[in-house]
Amino acid sequence: MPEDQNNNKREAKKVNNDFFRALDECAEALSLDELSRISGVKIELLRRYLDRKVRTVRTETWDKIYPVLKPYLEGPVPPQEPPPRIGSTYRRHPELVEMLSEQKVLLDEFAIFSDAEKKGIIKEFTEVLGSKAAPTEFESLNNLENQIMGLFLAMEPSVREEQLSKLTARATAEVRRRRNNLF
Repeated sequence: MPEDQNNNKREAKKVNNDFFRALDECAEALSLDELSRISGVKIELLRRYLDRKVRTVRTETWDKIYPVLKPYLEGPVPPQEPPPRIGSTYRRHPELVEMLSEQKVLLDEFAIFSDAEKKGIIKEFTEVLGSKAAPTEFESLNNLENQIMGLFLAMEPSVREEQLSKLTARATAEVRRRRNNLF
């Protein structure tokens, strides 16, 4: 057998019903002329495929027609559920919008913890500050959030940044722990 004929046999791809179904759907969505123009495959050859007179597709033809048929070959994408939420949802309130980024980060990280852990964090902030601070009086915040915000705002900027970094590391570890428990 000559070498060229041997290569052509190896380069042919056997087609199945999925191919024919996808070709039918594509031919319904586009005209045969458009399908030929887009893919670069001759109309006569496309008609032979549509009439199911051919059971194999040469590799070079497959490479031309596959990008056009791909949306019809793949099944519908199953709907994905959003990942489980860790922490509370976004709150909209004019007071929250006006806060500095550090304050927003503090509240987001603080919300991750349980009430017992929140009280522990407030105690740690009080010890770092060295004195008690008056809680803020934001209407959009609960009592614990107003307490932590009062302590946070009473700190020197450098101490505030250091405490926020520590809280960020702690909150990150907590979120990772919860994610590992989900899966």
